[in-house]
This record gives sequence, C-alpha cells and structure tokens, in this order.
Amino acid sequence: MARKAGSPAEGDWLSERTLVPYMLDVPIVLTLIVLFVYPVVYGVYGSFIAGGELSLKNYERLWSDGNFRNSLYVTFLYVVVYTVGIMTTGFVTAMVIDVGEESKMPGVGIFSSLLTLPYAIPDVVGALVWLWMLNPKVGVVNYLLSFLGSGGVQWLTDRHYALLSVIMVEIWRLFPMHTLIILAAFRTVPRSLYEAAELEGATPLQQFIYVTYPGIRNIIRFLLLLTVVWSFKRFTMSWLLTQGGPMHATETMAILIFKEAFMFFNRPYASAIAAILLVMVGVVAALYMSMPGKRGEP
Repeated sequence: MARKAGSPAEGDWLSERTLVPYMLDVPIVLTLIVLFVYPVVYGVYGSFIAGGELSLKNYERLWSDGNFRNSLYVTFLYVVVYTVGIMTTGFVTAMVIDVGEESKMPGVGIFSSLLTLPYAIPDVVGALVWLWMLNPKVGVVNYLLSFLGSGGVQWLTDRHYALLSVIMVEIWRLFPMHTLIILAAFRTVPRSLYEAAELEGATPLQQFIYVTYPGIRNIIRFLLLLTVVWSFKRFTMSWLLTQGGPMHATETMAILIFKEAFMFFNRPYASAIAAILLVMVGVVAALYMSMPGKRGEP
C-alpha cells in the first residue's frame, strides 16, 4: 500500500512529527521530578537516617512518642469534623443560592458576591481577625453570647474548645470554594429533567433524590476526596491561631512535622512523620477511588 503524502516513513520514529509531542512533555516531566518526585524520595530516604546511618530508629520512636499518637488522634478528628462541616455548609449555602436565583429572590446576587470574601482574605489577616473576635475578654463572639446568659469562653486557650474553634475558622475560610463548586454542579443538571419530574408529580424531595443528586454525584464525590486529602495537610490557619496548643489539643501531624523539623531541628524524625502522613493520604485516596460508583456506575 502506498504511503500517504506527508506521513512519516515506516520505522522513521525519529522524524520531527514523532518527536515533537515528547519534546513538549519534557518540561512537564522535569517539573514533576524536581518539585514532587525528588522531594518525596529525598524525604523518605531521610526518614531512615539516624545517627548518620541507615536505621529504623525514627519509625521505632514513633510508636513510643505520645505526641505522635496524640497528633494521629487530633488529625483524624480534625479531618472528620472539618470534612463534614465544610461539605454540609457548602452544600446548604449552594442550595440556598440556587433556589434564590431560581425564584428571583432580591439580594441573592449581593449575597453571592459577599460569599467569596472569606476565600479572598489572606490567611494571616483572617487569623488576626478571628484572634480578636475569639478573645475571651474583648472579643465580639463572647460579647454576643453574653446576651444569652453565656460568655467568657476561652475559645483558643481551653483544650475542650480549641480544636472546634480552629475547625470553625477553617470552615469559614474555605467554604466559599465548596459553595461555588457545588453551585456549578447544580447548574449542570438540565432544567428539562425537573420539568419532566414535575409533570410526573414528583415532590421537591423526590426531585432532589432522583434528579439533582444523580446529576451532581460525581462532582460531589471528587470534591469530597479533595477535601479529605487537603484536610490532612492543613497547617497555616491552625498554626496562626494556636500553634498546636493548648496542651497539644490542636497539634495535627502537619504541625508536629513543622515543630520537629524547624523548631527542634530533628529533620529525620520529621521526615518519618511526613512519610506516615503520605502513606495515610495515599491509602485514603486509594480506598476512595476503589469505591463503586466513582465513574457514574451505581
């Protein structure tokens, strides 16, 4: 069979047309190696260094370290409460905006615009604002609670309230992103499906169960996975608010890694904790991706 004009000859895999896609991929591959692969390999290797030689002492120390066990507990508690809280807040807020826009409720546009403000505020500014608002003596939160006969709560210095306070601030800081993503998911569901459901006499709850949820299910699952992965490594706001205190009550694994590496200068031990965190996140992601229905199947 005659070769088409302009096509590379058989076996001519070094032709310009063949090499161009690989040449375009080189910068991406190099970036991934330099910024991801090398740091991970170097960190895992460093976790096996103890006393200048290869050893498992860092991993052996983990299971006898009370601070590490506490950070595991705090991290899992943080991940569960934060994930449930921010997904619920984002979902409810998105539904309110969607219903408000559908019914042409006045003020919905202004509300939607103001909604993005917490996400636009830098972490440092947001932390300073909440440090003032949660101040037990002059904070506005306790001032408002005083009208209900309460007040004087040590939000960030009482170990029973500190973690919940940090999670609350984190949800406030990031829920606008979840709201916008879920709102965009709502808008991908064709209106014709709702009209057909109404003709069949479906109630609003039935429309949500059989029309809305199937249409947004995959986006919600993907957002849930990202939220869980992100929550394992949240650091900035927690550090600015409490620095892991009081009495290690808010000391997640990310904060413990920072302390061991940059305050106590124990880099190999910090690398071992980071390696455990990497494995945990990988296992969670793998389990989630292996769940049925991730590609739309029931």
